[in-house]
Amino acid sequence: MTEEPNEVIKSMWEELRKTVTIENAIGKPIEIEDKTLVPIFETGFGAGGGGGKGKEKEGQGYGAGGGGGIKPVALVAVFKGISGPEGLKVLSLKPSGAIEKIVGEALPMVMEKIEEMKEGKESKKAEEKK
Repeated sequence: MTEEPNEVIKSMWEELRKTVTIENAIGKPIEIEDKTLVPIFETGFGAGGGGGKGKEKEGQGYGAGGGGGIKPVALVAVFKGISGPEGLKVLSLKPSGAIEKIVGEALPMVMEKIEEMKEGKESKKAEEKK
């Protein structure tokens, strides 16, 4: 083998790293009627290597391997003509567990309360200016 194992592993790792880019995590926007859908992906990869050289039977072994994957996890829907948080919706493509379900159901109420508090502060400021 002409290349040292460290160089083989380094080269393989660099090639795998090229696949994990923001372009692979956030897909190309898809225009559909009154909305734009942006797919979101989860990416991952791993690599490993081996070695050898031993004197026994003058052997020399080496090995390297790696793999990666990408899977869709969400769609972001941006509704045209609707500003603010109301114009944005995140649709999970992962199977939801109990916590995700609770958060998903509670989030609209939390956002509504935040808006009410924000409006209350703004009207209080307006009253103080009078």
